[in-house]
Amino acid sequence: MSKKNKVSKSSNTPKEKDDRDDPNLLPGWPGYRTRDGRSGYDPIDTRTEAAHTFGTFIQNLFTGQLRIRNPIYLFLSGVLGLVLIIPLLLAISEMLNGNPFSLDAGIALLIAGIIGIAVLTNFVKSLIRIIK
Repeated sequence: MSKKNKVSKSSNTPKEKDDRDDPNLLPGWPGYRTRDGRSGYDPIDTRTEAAHTFGTFIQNLFTGQLRIRNPIYLFLSGVLGLVLIIPLLLAISEMLNGNPFSLDAGIALLIAGIIGIAVLTNFVKSLIRIIK
């Protein structure tokens, strides 16, 4: 028998837990990098999980589904939303008074204002949820 015909049995045979049918076991989902037989130190899995978590956070932020329960974090998110939206409001009031500003500054203020509106929206929704 030649070496080509031999079937080697590797110890790296896939386990039932490595199936790709369960979405919780896909790369990027929390718990994937620390599943059975893994150390959790793989840099690719770590970055993929961090990217998935950040994407979920951004998705919840802009869809208004981000809920904050801790009062300290709730207060800080309200302050952050105000800090991001106040420069946009001041720039709009200056523009209405006839003092134009550069396009680059306007774009930066618009992006910060949109993020501030999203943060304030989630702040108000979380506050209403706590009050009820």
